[in-house]
Amino acid sequence: MIININDMRSIADIQDKFSSFFPFLKIEFYTHPHHWYEESETKSVLPTEKFLGDIRHLHQQGDLEFYSWFKTGELEQVFRKKFNLNVQVFRLEGSNWIQTIDSDKMTLKEQNEIGRARTVENKPLMDPPVNNNIY
Repeated sequence: MIININDMRSIADIQDKFSSFFPFLKIEFYTHPHHWYEESETKSVLPTEKFLGDIRHLHQQGDLEFYSWFKTGELEQVFRKKFNLNVQVFRLEGSNWIQTIDSDKMTLKEQNEIGRARTVENKPLMDPPVNNNIY
């Protein structure tokens, strides 16, 4: 997967592109970095309408290339080291998004599959639609 990083892109643009490949994962952007196995502070999350040029001090532009076999923590570090962006990966579990702090060594594919299993496969079956056209 390739995401072009430049100052004219919004956080929402980057998030949408990422989630189009990993529908049970999302990334949030923060004012401060975090370490492996460390949670990001909710109070430092950045609004999605912000442009990357407004939140970075170093304005390195280019393509961020990563793959499903990248470890979660590696992706977060690439964002920070190459583009001066602080991100945290989240996984969908049911209807809740959780930070992947305890699983930074898992791949993006593994994280996405866990999210799928804990969200889609565990949803209760819906009642069949009522057919009001019974004769």
